[in-house]
Amino acid sequence: HGKGLLFGIYTDRGNATCAGRPGSRGFEGLDAATYASWGVDYLKEDSCWADSGHQDVAFADYARMRDALNATGRPIYFSLCGWYPWYSSVGNTLGNSWRIWGDVNGWGSVYTAAQVNAKLFPNAGPGGWNDPDMLVGSSPHAAVYNSPEQSRTQFSLWVAMSAPLLIGSNVLNMSTWDLETYTNAEMIAVNQDALGKQAAIVHDTCPKLKLSSIKPRHSVDFNPKRPSDELDADVPECEQVWAKPMSDGSVVLVLVNWNGSARNVTCASSCLRSAGIDASHVLAYDLWEHRKLGVFSSVVAQLGANGASASIRVKAASSSAASSSLSQQPAFR
Repeated sequence: HGKGLLFGIYTDRGNATCAGRPGSRGFEGLDAATYASWGVDYLKEDSCWADSGHQDVAFADYARMRDALNATGRPIYFSLCGWYPWYSSVGNTLGNSWRIWGDVNGWGSVYTAAQVNAKLFPNAGPGGWNDPDMLVGSSPHAAVYNSPEQSRTQFSLWVAMSAPLLIGSNVLNMSTWDLETYTNAEMIAVNQDALGKQAAIVHDTCPKLKLSSIKPRHSVDFNPKRPSDELDADVPECEQVWAKPMSDGSVVLVLVNWNGSARNVTCASSCLRSAGIDASHVLAYDLWEHRKLGVFSSVVAQLGANGASASIRVKAASSSAASSSLSQQPAFR
C-alpha cells in the first residue's frame, strides 16, 4: 500500500487449492479475518477440489466466504472462479466478479471465452462483472502466449466487455508491444467507464454458439507442446463487431477479423443503429492510433489475419458535419 499498490491473494472453496495447498473449506471465517488483518484488497477463490457439478452447493460455498468477508468490515473485492456461465445470473449476489468459462491459454480459448461472455452481457454492471479469465500476452518468455495482434485484440475485447483486466503473463519480461497494450490510458478509461455496460455483438458472421455443446477447458487440459494450429482449430472463419455504450453517449466499436486471411470488416448503417447510434454519419476516433479519423456514414477497418482488430470510438455527427463528410469511405489501418 505504501507504494500505491493493492494487495491480492488466492484461495479455494475446496479442501485444497489447484496447486494442492490448503483451501478455505470450513475455515472461511478464520481466513477472511486473517486476510482483513493483513490488509488484503482482493480475494480470488477458486473451485478445485470442490463440487462444481451442483449449482446449489457452489453457490452456498461462495456465500459462506462472501458473508465472512462482509463480517470483517473491510472492503475486499471478491472474485469467484467457478468456470461456468451459470454463475453469471446470480454472480452479483455472491461477489464482485465471477469466472464464466475455463482457463484462457491459446487463441482458440480466447475466442470461445469471448463468445460465451457475449451471451451474458445483461448480467454485468457496476459492482459485478463477468470474468472471461486473464489476459494472455505475446511474450515467448511466458508459459502461454499469443501473437502480438491477438494479445491486443484480447485486451480490446476484454476492455469492451467491462471485464477485469488481470495480466496473466510474465511481467518481468514484457515486450514493448505488450507494455503499450496494457498501459493504453484511453482503452483503460473505456473499461472503467461509469456507465458499466458490457459490449454486445452488433455484427456477426460467426457460427451460433450453444453453451450446452462445449466444455470449459482448464489449465490441466492445456499442453503447451501441442501445435499452435491445433490450439486454434476451433476459431472459425468469421468476423464480428462489438459495441460498448459509454456514459457520454458515444459508443466504442471493436471490429475483429477471426479469419485466416486479411479483409475489411464493416459496421454499416444497420450495424451503427444496432450499436445505438441514431444518425446518418458518425465522428470516428481511433483508440489505438489516438487520432480523429473524420466523419463517415459507416466504419470500415482493414484488418490482418488471425485475430487482428480495431477499436473505434464513434458518436453521432451533426448535420453540418455530415454534409461535409468524405465522399468515399476509407479503410482504417
